[in-house]
Amino acid sequence: MRDYFRNAYTARNLIVSAVGNLEHARVRELVEEKFGSLRQHGQPAGEQAPTVVPKILIRNKELEQSHLCLGASSYPQNHDDRYASYVLNTLLGGSMSSRLFQNVREKRGLAYAVFSGLSAYRDAGSFTVYAGCANEAVSQVIELVVEELRGIRQSAVPAVELQRAKDHLKGSLMLSLENTASRMSHLARQEIYFDRQFGLDETLQGVERVTPGDVQRVAADVFKSGALSATVLGNINGLQISREQLNLD
Repeated sequence: MRDYFRNAYTARNLIVSAVGNLEHARVRELVEEKFGSLRQHGQPAGEQAPTVVPKILIRNKELEQSHLCLGASSYPQNHDDRYASYVLNTLLGGSMSSRLFQNVREKRGLAYAVFSGLSAYRDAGSFTVYAGCANEAVSQVIELVVEELRGIRQSAVPAVELQRAKDHLKGSLMLSLENTASRMSHLARQEIYFDRQFGLDETLQGVERVTPGDVQRVAADVFKSGALSATVLGNINGLQISREQLNLD
């Protein structure tokens, strides 16, 4: 671990992002003062994308509610279809008007929390759906989530629903950048993953270009049959989840 740290955290690999009422020259002085003694180069790290093997994991624990996650591999941070995946996430479980929230929580009352999320890194990514529900409702929630994933890959999203998701996503992006810490992290991520800075307008245009066909194509790619993993934690003695229950065909 010390060897890895010494080789990875070198001056050439370090990005410093600062946002706020600051003076550029003073920031440079502070960076030089604190990081000037770092090694310039280290041994290159061998990077290899992880191999994902879908699994089903059930853990019994004395809890009042059960927690479950369904997930599949997704795209790395700089993938060409990243905007379509953002919109797909918003449609499925990224807001209170999303399909999962409306169908699992509002209409059926089966979960006190349900949402989807994207995690994207340099070489890999994941798409996950989380739900917190009563112990006896786990099987029903899994069935409904799988039904929603299956539906969005088999049928094109209506134009009105797609535009609503786009507007929500764009609004969230704009609001998030009003926070200085979020803006700082945003600038750092752009440097890490794209080696350049691009403005908010470019991101908003990328979201707006997403079509119903893009969403359906990405959904079919991410939610392949046999790609889903499942994890359940709760007081669910005897619960069994079969591969057939996670089938998306």
